[in-house]
Amino acid sequence: MSTHRRGVLKALALVAVLVTAILAGCTSGTADEGAAGLQLPNEPDYKGYLDNTDNYDYTHDMRGQEAVTIEVGSKGNMGDYGFGPAAVAVSPGTTVTWVWTGSGGTHNVVADEGTFNSGPPVAEKGTTFEYTFDKPGVYRYACEPHEAMGMKGAIFVTPDQSGGPSSGAGAESGDSSGSESIEYSVNRHLELGHRLG
Repeated sequence: MSTHRRGVLKALALVAVLVTAILAGCTSGTADEGAAGLQLPNEPDYKGYLDNTDNYDYTHDMRGQEAVTIEVGSKGNMGDYGFGPAAVAVSPGTTVTWVWTGSGGTHNVVADEGTFNSGPPVAEKGTTFEYTFDKPGVYRYACEPHEAMGMKGAIFVTPDQSGGPSSGAGAESGDSSGSESIEYSVNRHLELGHRLG
């Protein structure tokens, strides 16, 4: 093979690598958005609850999914003191699972209105807490040890797929009347050698 032909092939290979890298960079944002959820068309009124939560950008639209995962100890509030994402919209019947990252110390997940509570703060990576939201409304929650730092979140359970806040009585209060039927469980995944607490 001639030297000229080798040079052309090397140049073509370099161009192919560059094009692949550029295209990968363009599509990575879309993949991340799909995993985290697109922005809800009509933002709910959290009544200032998330004002000091610096990792709250918008309500991530995750309606239509049976299960949603939120990280506990994600980047935010000057460290690993965030819920990721901080606010999500889900459909009734969705199970939300909070998964501890193991960063930022001990955390818990406690509803503002007492609807759900993961228990005492823990730091174990892989700890999970799940709750199934059956009733439409806004459910505000926080990590008790880091609430003053802004480690807060909100779940907006929409009454329909329109994304607009409901005018129903429980829609903005996180009213939990009738929520006894909502199942929740705590599932702590501990490394071998640790006892269940």
